[in-house]
Amino acid sequence: GAKEFVFPRSEKYPVFYHEENSSAIYIGGEAKLYYYDFATYENYTEDFPVKNEGQCMMPGSSDDSKNYLTLVEKYGEGMLVCGTGACAPTCWNLTQRKESTPWDGRGIAPFTPDSNTLVVVDGHDIYSTIKKSQQNGKIPRFRRVRGGGELYTSDTVMQNPQFVKATTLRHEEPHQDKIYYFFREDNPDKSPEAPRNISRVAQLCKEDKGGTSSLSASKWTTFLKASLICVDPVTKGNFNWLQDVFFVPASNWRYSKVYGLFTNTWGSSAVCVYSFEDIDNVFRTSRLKGYNGPNPEIKPGQCVSSGQHTPSETFKIADSHPEVEDRVEPFSPTKSPLFHNKHRYQKIGVHEVSASDGHRYNVLYLATDKGSIHKIVELPDGVQNIMELQVFSKKDPIQSMILDHKRAMLYVGSTDKVVEIPMDMCRVYRNNCESCLLARDPYCGWFNGTCQSVYLNREVRQNLNLDSWRGKCQKADIKEVDDYQNISVVPFSRYYLNCPIESHYATYNWYHNNSLIKTCNTTHPQQDCFHFIQNVSHIHYGHYVCISEEDGFKQALVKERLINRLRFMSQKGHATMTFGSWLQLLLMVVLVELFH
Repeated sequence: GAKEFVFPRSEKYPVFYHEENSSAIYIGGEAKLYYYDFATYENYTEDFPVKNEGQCMMPGSSDDSKNYLTLVEKYGEGMLVCGTGACAPTCWNLTQRKESTPWDGRGIAPFTPDSNTLVVVDGHDIYSTIKKSQQNGKIPRFRRVRGGGELYTSDTVMQNPQFVKATTLRHEEPHQDKIYYFFREDNPDKSPEAPRNISRVAQLCKEDKGGTSSLSASKWTTFLKASLICVDPVTKGNFNWLQDVFFVPASNWRYSKVYGLFTNTWGSSAVCVYSFEDIDNVFRTSRLKGYNGPNPEIKPGQCVSSGQHTPSETFKIADSHPEVEDRVEPFSPTKSPLFHNKHRYQKIGVHEVSASDGHRYNVLYLATDKGSIHKIVELPDGVQNIMELQVFSKKDPIQSMILDHKRAMLYVGSTDKVVEIPMDMCRVYRNNCESCLLARDPYCGWFNGTCQSVYLNREVRQNLNLDSWRGKCQKADIKEVDDYQNISVVPFSRYYLNCPIESHYATYNWYHNNSLIKTCNTTHPQQDCFHFIQNVSHIHYGHYVCISEEDGFKQALVKERLINRLRFMSQKGHATMTFGSWLQLLLMVVLVELFH
């Protein structure tokens, strides 16, 4: 069910925008904006050439003279498109494919392509970590560049930050609305045993009006930061390198969650889940690190009533002590990672699916550093890795992964293409009842002889809770595929036997003439169970079968009979075999031997 759109040319720094519940995607490239609709196949390209080349402070890169689009977002009634503009950052408003007059995009687009940038468009407000001037030095700031007056963070509150993601959160009272952003920064503790980086969450009040003095008038006055903890309590393994976050909103902001994806120095990954209620509590109730003085009436980080300014006394304390003592721990009751494993994940997405039992299950999509995506489901008895999708055949890095929750689609982008993948890929279970149920895939269930999507049929049988799956399928000890497939193989050649892996919880065994010759370990997700014959000889011919076994259920997935091609040919033409034919056959054997 996957579809792909290949770009007219490879793009070095692509950016992607997809509107929820649509079938189209926008891709920003070098001086071009591509549009593609996966449902109607409509596509077009808009050109955004360099108009007024700027003066690069550090010239020398070929990227300096090009306009790389760095932002494509919904803005008002149309689209906001911004690019580097050859060191002259420029933005355009795009309405029904009509470009507005270009306008100064400094602070919204960088001067040259930069990975450490964050832009949040929230209605008509725009927040950004992009510097407005090339002379601004190397101290990044979090800014409000559009809406309610420009503000930026003090230069001392973050140490070499690497920005990950930001979101806004609506409260019951508008003046309490918050901005939260997640980042890594250098650890002030330089002792050898201390981690080099600390993962953080920062808060700001959306209605912050800046300070009352001339020095603080353009500064955020409600900034506070806290540490995010992701530690396995059993092994004491610390996952301190925040890679990505995914926000799962709720109608009540307190129940909104953030899924944090962390890695450690050994290349393992962990997912820790935090609630915004816990984050809010830490900022509201914790003492400030290093501050022992009395608390002013308006506490640091507290949002004040609309139109009011934070008192200068409060701002001075927060500005010199921006970190709170308490750390944000994962969601109760365990306060530990949801899971951790040996894979190096780079991106995370979370989709909630309503199963046939009426319960809702969270499915995590995790992009690896090898161009694949692991599909992991949260179940009552823990998480289960149900599938690995190799999205790009050349293991191209995944540049972007966007989830469409309403249409249950994944949009995965590389530098060459974007792929639309349905989340309910029930065909992979080969219309086999046991495979369909044992996968414990909340999108799929068994009904009327086929493995079907819950979106098409709510009556399907599933196996998601702790009940036994036995009895939900017709009882059968071993389910055979069709009879053996005859494969003729030349002696002395190489041959691969290939068995598809459908479940990461099954054992896969290859048998040759009823003797076990290979067992596949599926603890590390892999696509297939291979058995390689380096040099085919008479002992290798015969019957091969690959059998998977899980929870007492066995099935034969592949059955092959290897036969000697030379003997097969001689038997086939035995009655009419002439002296010339024998010479040809002898010559073939000699050539094969020489070639080998």
